[in-house]
Amino acid sequence: MKIKVELLEFIQCVLANILRQHDKKIAPCLINKTGFYSVVYQCNPSFMHQQLNELIQQALNVAQHQLVVVVTNKNKHLELSIFADDNQEVAAQCTTPEKVTYSQAIKLPSHTIAVQATSSQINTIMASLISHSMVNFISSIEQADQCISLIDAKDIVKNVPVSANVTTIQFCEISKVSNTDISDTNTLFWPFYDTDIINMMDTKITPEPLCILIADDSIPSLIATKAMLEKLGCKVVTANDGTRALALAQQQQFDLLLLDERMPGLYGSDVAKQLIEQDGVNRLTPKVSLTGLTEPEEITQLFSKGITHYLEKPVTKLALEHFLTQWQA
Repeated sequence: MKIKVELLEFIQCVLANILRQHDKKIAPCLINKTGFYSVVYQCNPSFMHQQLNELIQQALNVAQHQLVVVVTNKNKHLELSIFADDNQEVAAQCTTPEKVTYSQAIKLPSHTIAVQATSSQINTIMASLISHSMVNFISSIEQADQCISLIDAKDIVKNVPVSANVTTIQFCEISKVSNTDISDTNTLFWPFYDTDIINMMDTKITPEPLCILIADDSIPSLIATKAMLEKLGCKVVTANDGTRALALAQQQQFDLLLLDERMPGLYGSDVAKQLIEQDGVNRLTPKVSLTGLTEPEEITQLFSKGITHYLEKPVTKLALEHFLTQWQA
């Protein structure tokens, strides 16, 4: 039976389980190059587990100390490439036969981030983490704008120097969570993705505001939604018909597209459909339907055309605030 699987977490857990049972001491380095925190795939979990197991075992046959697992967005499919040790040639590779659904776009920080650790596990993968990641990780504190200190949860750390420029994150194996006090510290579960680090940073630099396109032919509704979003710290571009919305979305990258459904020129779902078919800059941007439609068949039709989220009109500031948290995190 096929169900929806969060594929990044699935890969992470399968890899952790295989390495825990393996006789070699192999350190995993997970690199997320999809551009998103969430990748959902409709599959048979047992079959997917078997495929991943075979792929990882293939790479383990030639690895001595490290596996570098790189996940990439390839034409709306997920490509998984595994490198053994410091070898530049792929040891094992596969691509999902069917398309996946991406959400929660990653905002890569433009500043440099120094990564340090006292753990031998982390130090084993440090060079690969820095060289493979899209995040601007470096090893030199002096040249960095911000510093991340990774601490093994099983180590007792005393007298750690406090700095306004240092974020401390501890990591631990999932199987040992119950025996670990994680209440006061950001915690990553080993193995973790490079993007998990930036997602958990106690950011001292103000993040860029979300850039949102609103398309709505009702001027009062358009003005009200724009005002609410700007109060929530967003940058807003507006269009009062579907044709204009499509033209703007073809020219400029947005973080979110809020599309009224029934507009002159093009319906909101038709705008979404064309953006996906044209494979342009906003093909993967979340496309949110703003509509009064409530019948399940009507909502299903919206999603079949490329709408990824749904907000019922009239939209309130509280509803928008709750909705935006998944992209503002």
